[in-house]
Amino acid sequence: MIRKATPADIGPMAAFLDAHVETSMFLLGNLEAHGTEDTTHPHGTAFFLRETGDGITGVFGCANGGFLMCQLPGLTATEAQTYAHLLKGYTLQGMTGEAEQVQVILDALPVPPEAWRLNRIEPLYRMDIGGLTPGSDIRPPAEADVPWLSDWFAQYMTETQTAPPGDLHAAATRRAELAVGAPRIRIMDRDGSPVAMAAINAKAGQAVQVGGVFVPPDRRGQGFGGQVVQALLAEMAGQGATTAILFAASLEAAKTYESIGFARVGGYRIAMLDKAILLGDPR
Repeated sequence: MIRKATPADIGPMAAFLDAHVETSMFLLGNLEAHGTEDTTHPHGTAFFLRETGDGITGVFGCANGGFLMCQLPGLTATEAQTYAHLLKGYTLQGMTGEAEQVQVILDALPVPPEAWRLNRIEPLYRMDIGGLTPGSDIRPPAEADVPWLSDWFAQYMTETQTAPPGDLHAAATRRAELAVGAPRIRIMDRDGSPVAMAAINAKAGQAVQVGGVFVPPDRRGQGFGGQVVQALLAEMAGQGATTAILFAASLEAAKTYESIGFARVGGYRIAMLDKAILLGDPR
């Protein structure tokens, strides 16, 4: 049986997702931050549950901002068609999650392959961080950082192929402005100049997911990427986090994460459309 989740399902749903935490961080983070009934925030999510006599065996999520997520072990093409039907009238921008499951969903959607400007599998990593202690100094972005931070975000989105459609400069500037004082974005300085940044893009329970790691080209190869991630995770550990998850956008990034203790645990698919698509007929 597949049904829409209600507030009464939050506990059992979180327990199920936590058992698959490496590929469920966006689902868990959205659930923890917004519950099941938020229809306005971009990260507010409508959750659909797959249930059997053993309880919840799968979760499918549709965020208000146009992104799909799933944790559906054993997903079949027939079942994927059911979720595709539920999405009629939904404005889709992309999907993330366990590599094989996401592809099964994408194959069921009425979206031509050429519409996807990005559909790739990135190596997925996990690390226990409970024993980390603060090391290198990091800080939140400040108002004075916005001009150069906008350039960093523009480079980051270009390199990772995650830039939204439209004006890249405007999107990067907006991200820089929102980063000012943000609780989960950190900058590392050396000799008075910024050399790296990292962020937490999802948090649920005692797990955090790292994203937005960037070192400008002229500062690469000096270990700053690993240092800023370690410092950020040490800060999170000080706040009670015990597990860190991330997926790597490049071979160089993967090597950096492995060098500081991350172990590969699978593959994570990121799929983004060239432009948002309204699925099916909303009537």
